[in-house]
Amino acid sequence: MIDARRVTRRTIAGTLAAATPLLATCGVGGSSGGTQQSGGAGPDKLRVDATITYWNDMAGAYPGLMQRWADTFQQRTGVKIEVSGGIAQYRDKLAAALASGSPPDVFRYLQSNTPLPAAVERNMLLKLDALVKRDKLDLSDFRKDSIELYRWKGTLYALPRDYGLQLVFYNTDIFQREGIAPIPSDWNDRTWTFQKFLDVCLRIARGGDRYALFVPRGFRLYASFIYSNGGTIVKKNQDGLATEFALMEKPAVEALQFMQDLIYKHKVAPRPSEEGALGNQVQLMQAGKIAMQITNPGANSNYLPTGMPYDVGVFPLGAGNRRGVGGGGTGWAISPASKVQEEAWAFLSYITSREGQLGEVEIGQTTPSRVSVATGKEYLDPNKPPKGKRAFADGQEYVVQDPVHGKWPDVDREVLTKLLNEKLWNGESPAAQVLKEIKDKGDPYFK
Repeated sequence: MIDARRVTRRTIAGTLAAATPLLATCGVGGSSGGTQQSGGAGPDKLRVDATITYWNDMAGAYPGLMQRWADTFQQRTGVKIEVSGGIAQYRDKLAAALASGSPPDVFRYLQSNTPLPAAVERNMLLKLDALVKRDKLDLSDFRKDSIELYRWKGTLYALPRDYGLQLVFYNTDIFQREGIAPIPSDWNDRTWTFQKFLDVCLRIARGGDRYALFVPRGFRLYASFIYSNGGTIVKKNQDGLATEFALMEKPAVEALQFMQDLIYKHKVAPRPSEEGALGNQVQLMQAGKIAMQITNPGANSNYLPTGMPYDVGVFPLGAGNRRGVGGGGTGWAISPASKVQEEAWAFLSYITSREGQLGEVEIGQTTPSRVSVATGKEYLDPNKPPKGKRAFADGQEYVVQDPVHGKWPDVDREVLTKLLNEKLWNGESPAAQVLKEIKDKGDPYFK
């Protein structure tokens, strides 16, 4: 029984060594996959009467995992966790909590909601470098680019939860019945091109009875067509900040015109206005009404329980020399206003540890940011579909991160997404015309 006001990392190491080497070596801190690190000098105590507030917008199986993490952490340290998962209107509620001076201690940080430069300017995120150095937290097991996603001007502000990407899930029965070869799972394959993708779509589509796919309209999804066609969304300065749109360049225009043509010229996909009546894409693929879905590896948790024969393949290659796909995932952060920063840091270290990420693998809602997990037997279990799941980890090498600018969410919402929905995806105007309007109206946001 813990009866002291504080419990030292040394005490935890002595009493919980049998429970998990990861927590025992530095109280509750994390290390790289399989390696152990000793705690550093400096403040090394956790308050057993402390309570951490922990927020996340993800629903489904995620709130249950959050509670499991909280229960395990409390059992090992005595520190309580108040879990809030599946939070609706997360962006607004987090902003309100920050403005009120009572933010959560630990929370899921989404750069798509608040870009890192803006988050730093608003003092949303605790600087982590001193804590990493003090506790000798080994970051080498994380993909370097996943760590760098949360570093601004040399300072680290969060740790990565995942490192996602985009690829193709498909119904293998439909492909076999139509005599279509499996989609390659090798990201270096150069035969799976935009043209080959179109050919497959044309062979699959059966008017309104069966479509090849829904044309994906989320930012990272349509951006993947641009990247894989050799284009980019924005031009950047030496600090990596967006300076203007690059959407009027040929690769971007051709890629988005290709996507529009899938709907209105080739008719291999339903119109956006028709999608709602057709229903859920996973259920439609299970029923043989569509054959493919372009999405991220987290969708595997949706397909696995269906029992449907399916597999995954790489994103098609356009005119570019190398595939590129949107992604980057999200991170875990600590509020600088937290009154339990030491305990919050210990909890953050735990949920980003190898053990923590294996919990995410168990519920199927992650593309792990730790190399040892992304390439491990638990994630790449050969006894579970899809057969080509190695493409999940290999595809992380092809991720193109989102544009970085303090006003990016504003220009995305008010110009980019608005005009694409109003004029491109509904077939009103060709891509070149829409993208010119986006550039004209959007570039002033970057000034």
